[in-house]
Amino acid sequence: MIHYIILLTLPLLVFSLPSPDLIGPRTRPSPFLIRSRAEARDIDYWNTTRPDNFLSKRSNVHSIEYFTNPSPSFKARSPRQVSSPASPLINPEQQTKRATSGQWENMSGSGLYHPAVTSWGPGRQDVYYTHRDRKCRHKYYRGGSNPWIPEWDDLGGSLDSAPSCCSRRSGYMHLFCKGTDYQIWHRPYSGGGWGSWQPMGGNCKHYPSSCSWGGRHASVYTSSSDNQLWGIRYDENSGWGSWQNMGGSLAGAPKSVSWGEGHTAVVVRGTDGQAWAKQMMNGNTWGSWTNLGGSLDSEPSAVAWSGNMTVAVGGTDGAVWMRTYTNSTGNWGNWMNMGGDVRPGTAPDVVAWGNQMEVYYTGRDGAMYRKKATNGQWTASWDNMGGSVTTKPSGLAWDNGKVDVYGMASDGSTRRCY
Repeated sequence: MIHYIILLTLPLLVFSLPSPDLIGPRTRPSPFLIRSRAEARDIDYWNTTRPDNFLSKRSNVHSIEYFTNPSPSFKARSPRQVSSPASPLINPEQQTKRATSGQWENMSGSGLYHPAVTSWGPGRQDVYYTHRDRKCRHKYYRGGSNPWIPEWDDLGGSLDSAPSCCSRRSGYMHLFCKGTDYQIWHRPYSGGGWGSWQPMGGNCKHYPSSCSWGGRHASVYTSSSDNQLWGIRYDENSGWGSWQNMGGSLAGAPKSVSWGEGHTAVVVRGTDGQAWAKQMMNGNTWGSWTNLGGSLDSEPSAVAWSGNMTVAVGGTDGAVWMRTYTNSTGNWGNWMNMGGDVRPGTAPDVVAWGNQMEVYYTGRDGAMYRKKATNGQWTASWDNMGGSVTTKPSGLAWDNGKVDVYGMASDGSTRRCY
């Protein structure tokens, strides 16, 4: 008997892992600009609305009485809270050096997700988070010698996600959430008082996103159990309309923005890992989905400025990537690699006012990082803002260019960088 011995020679594979770079763009090859991946969905699929149970009747929806019932046992500081109101997150000598590090405030609380923030004008900002008892908590800034109300308001609810909020004019706000019954719930604030929680229907998969294009308008968007995008709009004259199926194939929460009367855009991460955008330009008709490409690690963020829109995402390479839509030309620019080392699963956030823009991200080390631009010219390096947060940042430009950024710490407390 003859025995044959076959030797297989395999090439030696050597992997080189670059060190984290928080200063400039990463130099290693990135999958972010690869657009034609095999798993990518085509445009026709994205723009086809498919059967879904988003609006179907379900037996597990909550009653308004159940949802509105506040928690009587809530205390502003739970046993999980840090005892001192002053945050030890950075060197006290650096507290006033806003350009190189942040001033941090421990606002207490015991949250589950990232906070949500909005402002209706100079001297006012409102902060919301989902407490561990699933109720919504609220604080607001009112200026003066004692600018913050001392305790968190209990707004009740039965939340299964981070809240979303928007303001349509001074004194008017809209608060939305995904309930533990998976439908959207809404609570309005008008003329100095809160209305009751209102069930909006639906069968949601991720937390919603809301925006307003003017004093009489608000809208909210969410991803359905079948990964499609749904939206509903409010008009002060006619009230709430009907839910609209907007198609798509989402792999996370949407992000909606508006830059003027009749103009709204929604940006999402698709199930193919790429960024997609859908725009309304005339206040009534939505355009088709636009494939923006990329390779996203989480949902995108977006900001509107001077009729334009900038999208910021965390790439699967760990860097922050940005892309801008210019309204005057109707075109998208190229993706820009901003560098960075984003905490996996968290999204960056971008804010803008006038000719200024800032982008923030939470790093793997728990610190928050920032880059700034003036007239489109970005600073070369990332500012280390300090901090110790576990969620994505929630930024807010308010009161003539002041910027505050919020996140949640590992103990559940809400942290404010200003």
